[in-house]
Parts: sequence; structure tokens; C-alpha cells
Amino acid sequence: MRKHMVTNVIALRIDDNTAELIDKLIKYRFATNRTDALRWIMENGMHSAKKTIEKKEKSQAIIKKWKEKGLPELPRDLSEISIRERD
Repeated sequence: MRKHMVTNVIALRIDDNTAELIDKLIKYRFATNRTDALRWIMENGMHSAKKTIEKKEKSQAIIKKWKEKGLPELPRDLSEISIRERD
């Protein structure tokens, strides 16, 4: 549960890239609304927000590919390879 905080309302102009980043934070459920998304960006920084979205988009692309084409076939000797790599 979030601690009760005093809030201040600030009118803010942002560029299109920042607006897009905010919308993606909401789309991928890192934030529930634009206020939360801006708070997330202020707490974590723009660079961190962009890296987080890039990782999410890559994983979403892989999931989409697997849904369309099926899961990739794993090598039959995967267990043996894993055991060798641990040794």
C-alpha cells in the first residue's frame, strides 16, 4: 500500500518521444496512468525507462513469433549439453 503523500499538480509540456514512452509504460502495465508513468520516469530516469521498454518489446516479439509459428524445436541432446556446460 502506498504511503499517503501530499501531491502538487504541475502543467507540463512533453515531446512526442516522451509521450510515446509514457503510453508504452501504461501499455505494458508498468504504470496504470500517465501520472504514474511520469512518476516512474522521474524515479527511474528516462534511460532506464527506455531500456525497460526495449526489453519488454523484445520479449513480446518473441512471444508473438512463438504464437504464430509455434515453439522452437530444442536439440535432442539438450540435457547432455547442459550437463557438459555445468562441468
